Amino acid sequence: MDIDEVEKLPLYVEWKRRRIRVSSIKRESYFLSNKRTYVELPYYEEVRDVLTKAVAEYGTVDVVLPLWPTIFLKRTVMFVSSIVEGIKLREAKMDSVSLSFFLKSERSLEELHEFAQNSKTYLLFPDVSVLKKNDVIPEERFKNVITKSVNLVKFNYGVVQVKSSWSVKGAISEMVKEINPKKHFMIVVRHSGRSRLANILTTMLVSNFGHRVSLGWMNPVAASQYGHNTVTVSVIPEV
Repeated sequence: MDIDEVEKLPLYVEWKRRRIRVSSIKRESYFLSNKRTYVELPYYEEVRDVLTKAVAEYGTVDVVLPLWPTIFLKRTVMFVSSIVEGIKLREAKMDSVSLSFFLKSERSLEELHEFAQNSKTYLLFPDVSVLKKNDVIPEERFKNVITKSVNLVKFNYGVVQVKSSWSVKGAISEMVKEINPKKHFMIVVRHSGRSRLANILTTMLVSNFGHRVSLGWMNPVAASQYGHNTVTVSVIPEV
């Protein structure tokens, strides 16, 4: 997650045949130098050591995991919590971008589910084969995917929806149509290698809604899970 104030569990990507900690990767060079990257799970011992140290320091520890794209950490955390007392696992039914903004807002974790219910994320131009390989889209949803069109994937409180359009303009229009202009929210645009399109999209969103818009590089783990040359648009309550 893109936040400095919380301690992160170790995550890696295989990059240039090396196992590199995600937090040490410079976003721009990461995306421009090498498109073929893979998420590497942390060793069990690493997760155990981080959580054991945290429990010893604070007494109790909350581990908050986003639903996309790091749900694969759930089993490891659950196993560690079964043998180390003081660990509570919380699953946030939102992506890592929305969760980052929630944690930065310093809201109580009791508000986590309400925040998730009012958040949604759209994924534009996904690599369908990558999504299937990484279990981002459930198998039953693939019957709605038309691979030669522009697919728009919507994540909303644990539910995945796939909509197809024959043009980029149509896919973006579908997304904009679903955003309620009467609600107070902010829009977070993240991209992996589509900077020109992301800039155009951001300008259009500001023109349509006039809300705060954040633009930046996609988290390396998310890019590896979703596939490169993709754009995510997260609509979240104002923080």
